Amino acid sequence: MRRTILLALTVVSCVLLGSCSGSMNSNMSPVNGVPMSLTIGDTPPNGVGVLFFEALITGVSLQPSDAMKPAVSALTTPVEVEFGHLQTDTAFLSLANVAPDTYQSMTVTFGSATMTIVNHSGAPIGGCLNDSVCELTPTFNPGTASISSMPFPITISANSVVGIGLDFNVASSVQTDLSINPTVTIRNLTQRMQDEDDQEMEEVDEVDGQVTALGTNQFTLMNERSGQSFMIDVDSSTVFEEFDRGGCTANPEDFTCVMTGQVLNVKLSGNGMGTMLATRVEFEEDANRQALKGTITTVDSATQFHMVVFNEEPAVSGISQGSVAEVTINPGATFQVGREEMGEDGGFDNSGLSFASGADLLVGQDVQIRPGSVSSSGGTPTIATGLVRLWPSQITGQVGSIDSSTGAFTLTGLSPLFTGATPAVTTIKVTTLSQMDFMDFSGSASMGTLAAGDTVSVKGLLFNTTGMPTLVTRTLRQNDEH
Repeated sequence: MRRTILLALTVVSCVLLGSCSGSMNSNMSPVNGVPMSLTIGDTPPNGVGVLFFEALITGVSLQPSDAMKPAVSALTTPVEVEFGHLQTDTAFLSLANVAPDTYQSMTVTFGSATMTIVNHSGAPIGGCLNDSVCELTPTFNPGTASISSMPFPITISANSVVGIGLDFNVASSVQTDLSINPTVTIRNLTQRMQDEDDQEMEEVDEVDGQVTALGTNQFTLMNERSGQSFMIDVDSSTVFEEFDRGGCTANPEDFTCVMTGQVLNVKLSGNGMGTMLATRVEFEEDANRQALKGTITTVDSATQFHMVVFNEEPAVSGISQGSVAEVTINPGATFQVGREEMGEDGGFDNSGLSFASGADLLVGQDVQIRPGSVSSSGGTPTIATGLVRLWPSQITGQVGSIDSSTGAFTLTGLSPLFTGATPAVTTIKVTTLSQMDFMDFSGSASMGTLAAGDTVSVKGLLFNTTGMPTLVTRTLRQNDEH
């Protein structure tokens, strides 16, 4: 939330971001220590119907090899992370300074958690009835996870910058009684010298937030989930998208389109020294408006669906993240396709792919809506909307057949969200695009390295097409469970 400590901590699976202490200063310099960044991601669950899993990480500490020395904190403030949407993304946890030393282990401490599941098991689970979507408050038992295996011991030298990427395995962590026994490993370790400040430590996908301040080639973004701010630089290579929907007439779109109060989605790159550079800035909503994102769990009609809310920017009264909401589509509503996964070269050939009305809705799609009136009936909030925007979904499954001539393959072994739907979705056609991002493949990765039976996660736009759904992607991550 898309995974490294600067000390940045990252999580794989399930995008959301925390930030470093208070606000991030793009000119931050190390004080009495070595800059370390942390990012975190989660290993995607294999066929588990976990739709939303948010946990509070209250502490991360490094234990020096000299047992007489106290543990060193690498987390400057508690951070909430939503792991359900980090299957292909990374969330930024912290930027801290730590003393040069040799460290033998790391301990991650967790606080509260919220989990939303879909139960198509045929029987009640943890009080959640069959064929139901339920919001739960699981407990961590134990409340910490310790890491002492490779790459420990880690030696951190003076005048260096360190990035650590953590991986939280949801499938291994969720127990049969729905308690959480956290399984955390180190996904990657990056070290460089401070004077190599042009080297990227971690690309973070992606952060949503509201613009609170503007500067010279710089803006501040407030993330609703963490309540913390990111000070973000832009340069000549930053791509600006969809600002024409907010009335910007610049051609090409540029930094002059960014306004205080807008809700934006930003893809970030960090150098580990406090500088956050926006590689892509996408307009989501005008100032004084709100944006809700959710995963569709049922399509009731062409004018109504249910979804689990996983992001709100800014907060919407009567709506909480992780809850189920009923969405009513107003007459004449606008349907749009987000450009995030289309790439920076203007998109892809979308012939035969439609998202123009309620007939194109599908269980498993991630969508953004513009909330209008909000009411409540039977404990479930009902939201009226005049805008439904298709957003990239993150889906895990097993590779079926592969068509190497077209770069397409089928995805099977899907989550119960799909296989328990009416009608059931058992297979998704995945169409790959140019400039693919192959994540966690060994060696030089290409479509030729993909094999039937591999467990992979894909991120892309999911369309309701005849025969089987089609997902268009530029992001493919191979999992260890294959």
